[in-house]
Amino acid sequence: MATPHIAGIVALIKEKHPSWSPTAITSAMMTTADVTGHSRTPILAQKTNQLASATPFDFGAGLVNPSREIDPGFVFKSGFKHYVLFLCSVPGVDDMSIRRAVGVGCPKKKRSWCSDLNTPSVTISNLVGSRNVFRRVTVAGVDEKYQVIVKEPLGVSVSVTPQVFKVNANASRHVNIALNATQTTNTYSFGEIMFQD
Repeated sequence: MATPHIAGIVALIKEKHPSWSPTAITSAMMTTADVTGHSRTPILAQKTNQLASATPFDFGAGLVNPSREIDPGFVFKSGFKHYVLFLCSVPGVDDMSIRRAVGVGCPKKKRSWCSDLNTPSVTISNLVGSRNVFRRVTVAGVDEKYQVIVKEPLGVSVSVTPQVFKVNANASRHVNIALNATQTTNTYSFGEIMFQD
């Protein structure tokens, strides 16, 4: 039943924001999802009684919340060229494979990191040292002001610049996320960056 529910929610969002791309709609659903239920315990834990072991690998972005998705504040937008750059940065994927799959090859400019795709999540599979990740938030409707709150993953120091920022209606703003490995964990760890308006 998940597919028809999501399709219906996408239709509602598209009706309210007809110019939004699939990535903007996905962003709205991800950034407004609930990871806790009415009892404030993780949604997956309510179903499986595995409170301590549930991670985003289990519950994704969370449980969709249609009432908040209509007005998420801002969205992360990506287009075709951004996905091509993403494919070109995947280790072991060659230009000819990408050309066959999508009809265009990799640009001549330096390849970026896979983590640079402008999505609501950041994944770095093997952080050694430090990495800067950039995101662009786009506001629709009215001016917005945000304060950044960070819950750091185990073994990683995270700082976001700017910490407080304003974005005018129908405009975008770049945000720099600096990640520094502070200890070796040999496992995935998860954190959270919240933009509080």
